[in-house]
Amino acid sequence: MIRVLKQRITNLAKILLPFEIRIFLRKLNWRRLYFQQYILNRKRFNYYCPIAKKEFKLFIKVRNNLLSPSNGANARQRLVWHFLENKLNILEKKYNLLHIAPELSYYEKLSKCKNLNYVAGDKMVSGYSNQKGIINMDLTDLNFETNFFDLIICNHVLEHIQDDKKAIFEMFRVLKKGGKAVITVPINEKLNSTYEDSSISKASERIKHFGQWDHVRWYGLDIKERISKVGFNVEMNRYSNNFSKKNYIRYGFSDSLIIIANKS
Repeated sequence: MIRVLKQRITNLAKILLPFEIRIFLRKLNWRRLYFQQYILNRKRFNYYCPIAKKEFKLFIKVRNNLLSPSNGANARQRLVWHFLENKLNILEKKYNLLHIAPELSYYEKLSKCKNLNYVAGDKMVSGYSNQKGIINMDLTDLNFETNFFDLIICNHVLEHIQDDKKAIFEMFRVLKKGGKAVITVPINEKLNSTYEDSSISKASERIKHFGQWDHVRWYGLDIKERISKVGFNVEMNRYSNNFSKKNYIRYGFSDSLIIIANKS
């Protein structure tokens, strides 16, 4: 009940406050938490955010997340960014790039990249309609021609969409041959089959069953087959295995699987 109430308050703030003010207050809060936790935490380490390209003495602990103090990036976002920059050369290679529900930490960098034809889109609901530079977009019905994009970034989006099969098909459709979608979703690796139930619609019940009020499923290991069905060649990449324990801690990474969906 408390989590649902907090979410309602957050949604109300999104309606009442302009986007720029919300971002300013969010960044101010990150700085406050950093200095507060720095004073209370005696442990010191040279942590590094690969997105901000900055060192910090700690990552901010917010519930179960470790956030970068300057941009709010969490462990999964830092991991995926490192992959995008170092394996896909996203800051230098020319891409027609579709970024779905863009993370602030990514958007602030990618929107300035001259090598990219960068399209950032989100499904606008109350409180989101004033995001500068982000278009209103429905992933299940993309208003782009077939074979248009070279690359799609889709982090933790599909678990929010009832008809995820249609969303996956749309990503496949708008990608060029040779293009790829970089996808992450919450995966319970103890589940062979995805757990979903469309009759569960109350926020409190979704938290109980799916871990978050606006999630509609827990993906299992069958996510690979689910994405492959539309024609993708799918790689399940445990990218964090490429790093030593020291660097894994230094970058503040997670063990999240990165799904690389290739259109051949």
